[in-house]
Amino acid sequence: MKRWTRVGSKSIDNLSDRLDRLEEEREVKSEDDDRNLPYATAQELEQMTPHERYVAWFNWYVREIMPYYKEEVMRIHNITSDEEYDRRTLEGDQSIYLPQPNSKFESTDYRERVAHVLGLDYQGLQDKINRGEIEDKIATGLMTIDPETGKDISWRDENPNAVF
Repeated sequence: MKRWTRVGSKSIDNLSDRLDRLEEEREVKSEDDDRNLPYATAQELEQMTPHERYVAWFNWYVREIMPYYKEEVMRIHNITSDEEYDRRTLEGDQSIYLPQPNSKFESTDYRERVAHVLGLDYQGLQDKINRGEIEDKIATGLMTIDPETGKDISWRDENPNAVF
C-alpha cells in the first residue's frame, strides 16, 4: 500500500517552475503557429488586420488541410470517386461529415469544404457567393425543419454547438 507523504515546499517550487516552463513553451508554440503562415516576413504578419489573418488562415487551411480531410471523409464513408465527394459536398450532404470529436481533424466549415472542391481561395468564394453562383450556407448550430418535407435543412458544421 502506498503511503501518502507530506510534500515539502521545495517540491511545490519545482512544480511551479515546471508549470511556468510549460506555459512558456505553449506561448512560444502559439507564436510559431503564426510564423508558419504563408507570409514573407514576421513584419507583414504584425501589420495584418484580424480579417486579413483570417483570410490567410482560410486560404492555407483550404490548400493544405482540406485535401487530407477529403481523403478521410472518402475513406470513412466509402466514397470511391472524387466526383461523388464533390457533388455531395456542394449539395451540403451532412451525412458525409466526419464525426466529432475526431482525432485527426477539427470540425470544418461548409465554406472551407466548398472552396476546396471548387479550387477557390477566400476571395474567389466570396465573389461567387456575392454573384449568387453559390448559396451562402452558414452553420447556425440550430436545427431547422423544412415544413414541406419535414427534413432537417440547417447547415451545421460537424460540431453541432458551433455557431457562425
